[in-house]
Amino acid sequence: MMLSAALPTTFFIPIIILLGLASVFSLLIFVLKLKFLPAFAIEILIGLGISHWFNGYMASLSMTTFVEGLYTLGLVMIMFLSGYDVDFDLKGDYPVGSAKPIRPLKTILLILVMVYGLSLLSTVFYLDQLTNKVAGIILLTLVFASSFAGMIVPLIHDGGISHSVIGKILGGIANFSEALSIIFLTVLMIVLKTEKEYVFIITLAAVILVGFRLFRKHRVGNFFNKVSEGIDHLPTRILFVLLLGMVFLSDLTGGEYILGAFVTGIFFRYSGFSQKVMESMTRIIYGVFAPMFFILVGTRIDILEFFENPSMFLTVLCIFVTMLLVKLPMLYLLGYCRPKAVLSGMILMASTIVVPIAASHIGENWGLFSPEFGDSLILASLLICIIGTILFKTTFPFNEFGHEPKEEPEVTRNENSGLL
Repeated sequence: MMLSAALPTTFFIPIIILLGLASVFSLLIFVLKLKFLPAFAIEILIGLGISHWFNGYMASLSMTTFVEGLYTLGLVMIMFLSGYDVDFDLKGDYPVGSAKPIRPLKTILLILVMVYGLSLLSTVFYLDQLTNKVAGIILLTLVFASSFAGMIVPLIHDGGISHSVIGKILGGIANFSEALSIIFLTVLMIVLKTEKEYVFIITLAAVILVGFRLFRKHRVGNFFNKVSEGIDHLPTRILFVLLLGMVFLSDLTGGEYILGAFVTGIFFRYSGFSQKVMESMTRIIYGVFAPMFFILVGTRIDILEFFENPSMFLTVLCIFVTMLLVKLPMLYLLGYCRPKAVLSGMILMASTIVVPIAASHIGENWGLFSPEFGDSLILASLLICIIGTILFKTTFPFNEFGHEPKEEPEVTRNENSGLL
């Protein structure tokens, strides 16, 4: 019997399952004092564990479309916070202990150039997996060079090193690599489309440029803050509407909706919305949408299929190693920081989810590679996120930078949060 036909509240079922599992395992981590396990790593593992059962159960309830909507909404919210955390104010020299001063922006750009170059070279090992060599090489380059700022930046904040030079550099690399990969992914999608809606694309670009200038110059958030005095939660509602509207416009014009969410986050960083508004947004996203998203990311991979085809595990291992090796330019920081901090930071920078997911979607839709290779990209990225974040939390010398990692993750951010 189809429950969806009998019960109008059937759509509560996936929400109850996802949030229930996230809550139970978070409680277990707290009770067992497993502080080295990041919550999202556990949530991804939960998704991998229940993927076969969960996907089949949702299909039996005719809830697949609704679950896909939850996944998209969670990704949009996380990408919004990733954009909000981007800080372009990294100019100047900063002393690093007894070492010579370091310029964060120059260092970030130098490392990124080397990472993208190494990522491009590494794609030669996967040419046999690509049907469209040129587009496939570009796609894999963006995957290997990317980092997931939406996961990395909160770890840096929670570790109490966001105000240190190494924290600024790690956060900067994560934000810039993610931003560049998302932008180039969008450009690639536009180029691949057979029906190029140039008018809409130009309109979107104009909206982004004009909107950013207006939001930054006139501090639009300050206006809404004043207007909304006495009206509960109005700025938060306005922020949600503008965010979803921008995402819809981005998707409508042929770009990736994650671009719309990311750019909106950048807008709101410079628009002057009050700290209270951003705190409420952050609590909602990290408390509700992020746990569901990370579990759903895990459910997108059916582990049973990999056991049926063991050769796919070899592909996953190769991709996993490649994602680590292309971050070797991070060793440039050995001239300024201890090896322990640099190596754990390098492993953390290999963590990426959003770009592999988007690349898998694009690659399969446009026949650039097989669905199996797309799944291997996602699984390798999930494994490196889990292993990378655990190693970072257990090996990074947080106490050397003036802070110990917090016992409980903070979801609130001050007005000047981001990389600084």
